[in-house]
Amino acid sequence: MTALSLSLAIPAADDASSPVTDEPVALLQLDLSDPPEAASAVYREVRRGRRVVAVACGRADAPARLAQALDAIGVVAALPVPGAGLLSGGVSVVAGPETAPPRPASPPARPLRVALAGCGVVGGGVLARLLADARFELIGVLVRDPAKPRDTAIPSGLALSDPAALLAREPDVLVEAISDASTGRALIRAALARGVHVVSANKQAVGGDLPALSALAEASGARLLYSASVGGGAPLIETVRRARAHGEVVRIEAVLNGTCNFILNRLSQGVAFDQALDGARVAGFAEEDPSADLTGLDAAAKLSILAHEGAGLILPVEGIGRDTLDAQAPSGRVRQLARLEAASGIASVRLAAVDGDRLFADLDDEWNALRVTTADGRVFTARGRGAGRIPTTESVWADLSDLAAN
Repeated sequence: MTALSLSLAIPAADDASSPVTDEPVALLQLDLSDPPEAASAVYREVRRGRRVVAVACGRADAPARLAQALDAIGVVAALPVPGAGLLSGGVSVVAGPETAPPRPASPPARPLRVALAGCGVVGGGVLARLLADARFELIGVLVRDPAKPRDTAIPSGLALSDPAALLAREPDVLVEAISDASTGRALIRAALARGVHVVSANKQAVGGDLPALSALAEASGARLLYSASVGGGAPLIETVRRARAHGEVVRIEAVLNGTCNFILNRLSQGVAFDQALDGARVAGFAEEDPSADLTGLDAAAKLSILAHEGAGLILPVEGIGRDTLDAQAPSGRVRQLARLEAASGIASVRLAAVDGDRLFADLDDEWNALRVTTADGRVFTARGRGAGRIPTTESVWADLSDLAAN
């Protein structure tokens, strides 16, 4: 795959309340023999805040195949007709030659030794990609039951049930995808204390102790990466960071829970609550115990992370006011809306009507969305698939790729 990144200056919008449009542009020439890998290259540029022109090389249907792979992640791509402008949207995909230019040879490097904790929806997705990528050497997989069959088989000798035994194999990086908060947090702490880099998708573990975990990482010289903990494949953390780099963040508003969004969409269509919840489980968005989603605890943990990133605030998750989604949920276009007023530190997760708000009102199923407002009136937004194996795995993979590149 050949990727050429160009930083081109694009004039900002005259209206200070309009979304920021002065992102640099990345021009990528991509080999579509592997659509998911090509989509990953586009996704990594999108989460850096760049607009993308992707030249899809291969068969005549290469642009359509790339757009389909991007949609699975939650990246919306435009396929402009010949003669149309290429920079009108976030990602534009155009047809390239049948054969992409060869990639320049890379000097040999030692692969990163990776320990994977958890092999469920997200961990299983990461496992499959680790086994297929020479940049990484998988040295162990932490699971409750090593004998349990899985959709991606763990290679012989790599399944472990003891966290200490996993870290004793001396990984360079720990990928933490455990659903339990306390176990995940303890493992993250142990890894960082040993100078092991950590990539986590565990919002409860990270959100409950982010300042302390960040301090521990800095003290040990390790990196703590947790983009997948908020927003699945939607680059919400990166968007908040860009807003803070631009200026003082005064407000954060976001839909952060795909399960609730799925249910609320079904309720607005007249579907019974229990049926909507069952549908979320079947779609893979809701756990067997969905209480963290329905009580707003999941969104509160994510809002705590965004508050730390955007305003340097330490918000205990249990102190964030929350509404519970149940069979008595309001009718109409309603969202579970997380909101932070940075000046006062007031944060909440409430069921709110969003009729007329284009960013939040039209969110499909598991999609998340974010709006960040800075003191000078600039608005930063992001949308994407906030749940599911493919989007969340992609976010973890982008963090791993950043570690491998550096």
